[in-house]
Amino acid sequence: MGGQLTKSLRFSVDQAMIAEGQKGLPRMMDRLNKISEGHDMKINVKKTKILRISSGKKRPVKISIDGKELEQVEKFCYLGSMITSDAKFHVEIRRRIAVWTDAFYKELTRAFL
Repeated sequence: MGGQLTKSLRFSVDQAMIAEGQKGLPRMMDRLNKISEGHDMKINVKKTKILRISSGKKRPVKISIDGKELEQVEKFCYLGSMITSDAKFHVEIRRRIAVWTDAFYKELTRAFL
């Protein structure tokens, strides 16, 4: 309804690039790499991941930076939230319940010792 597509989310040194189609992301990554190099910065290929969100068939996405192919993953934790390739929240909900349960039992154990 008249909104705009967000293409880039940035937080400190972390960044999420978002593209509507498979062809847009390699261009965005090439541009980011060129801009980074212009400021004497380098993209860490080992830490950079590709997460393709799709409800359909999961086709691999191949993107390279300086000749090194980026790893494609099925889920990724970004700013404390788990994002999955199917765009559903069941993994994130289970993760939060597990974190809460662990904290609860640690506190319970500490209180009775």
